[in-house]
Amino acid sequence: METLTKLSARSLEYYINARRWKADLDFFKVEIVFFNWLISSHFMKFIDAVQQERLQKLQDKLAMIRKEKAQIKDLLNEQLKTLELLAEEPFVISNENLTNSQSQLEYLMTDISREYREVKTYLFKVLIEAKNANYPKK
Repeated sequence: METLTKLSARSLEYYINARRWKADLDFFKVEIVFFNWLISSHFMKFIDAVQQERLQKLQDKLAMIRKEKAQIKDLLNEQLKTLELLAEEPFVISNENLTNSQSQLEYLMTDISREYREVKTYLFKVLIEAKNANYPKK
């Protein structure tokens, strides 16, 4: 961490963002595992064929997000290594390449976060509809 203090303000900001995004991706991983468990363990047996198809599509979307997450995590790890190298040897890496990588990561993280929120919102909607269909209010 001491070497990171040698980074420029912009590079340090890149490093902090990359670490935060990596933590976000780790949290997505935990939630995706939980959602898949919730869908397959608890809800598939209580819902009709239409709702099962909707949940299967959600599971497929979660699998796609999981793949994207792995690719982004690899890019984040590469960016973190680059920034750590930059802290040790300041003139080895071009600022333009670093900025381009950071911009790409920012776009990818914004996109995957949006996709994930949409899937999560839709999943909750389907689960609430399934619950209400199987346990109507009295």
